[in-house]
Amino acid sequence: MKQHFFKRITLGTFLGCMAFSALPSLPSIAQMPVQVEANVIEDTISPCADVIYWRFRTLASGKVQRRRWNATKGYWVDPHWMDVN
Repeated sequence: MKQHFFKRITLGTFLGCMAFSALPSLPSIAQMPVQVEANVIEDTISPCADVIYWRFRTLASGKVQRRRWNATKGYWVDPHWMDVN
């Protein structure tokens, strides 16, 4: 029984050494390309402000009006067009 166990341990050790001897032929971790996404940090909160633009229009009467557009979320910030003085 002990001889059988000793053979298994010896064979396992030999196979393990053979497997690790193949590792130098693989590319090292330092040579492998790494993709990093900017602005992504796990387990932290990073607030980002919405991007809001003023949109202008000119009516047929020549009156200019403005309204704010939230480009981040895609909706009008102001409920109505406002006249530009």
